Amino acid sequence: GLFCSLPLLPIHSQMFAAEENVDFRIHVENQTRARDDVSRKQLRLYQLYSRTSGKHIQVLGRRISAKGEDGDKYAQLLVETDTFGSQVRIKGKETDFYLCMNRKGKLVGK
Repeated sequence: GLFCSLPLLPIHSQMFAAEENVDFRIHVENQTRARDDVSRKQLRLYQLYSRTSGKHIQVLGRRISAKGEDGDKYAQLLVETDTFGSQVRIKGKETDFYLCMNRKGKLVGK
């Protein structure tokens, strides 16, 4: 299986979990499921720079590369967040493939 949603840990949820002695993983799952009508998706455009290659991350479809030049169309990444959720999704603007990680820890597009 591929994991495409990256969980973030909201500060207020951490404090709630500590005070109430609640299993934090269950709390995050419940909060994620219980998004209300006010919650909306936010989209921002980014490029991710790789210090290892000295270039930008590209989503070329199923293949991910770290050889993109600044401004390359495949290096334009849409970062989707939910205002009250706990998920971040990164998608290649050109290919509509999401940046995911397989079970071996390799980055892949899906």
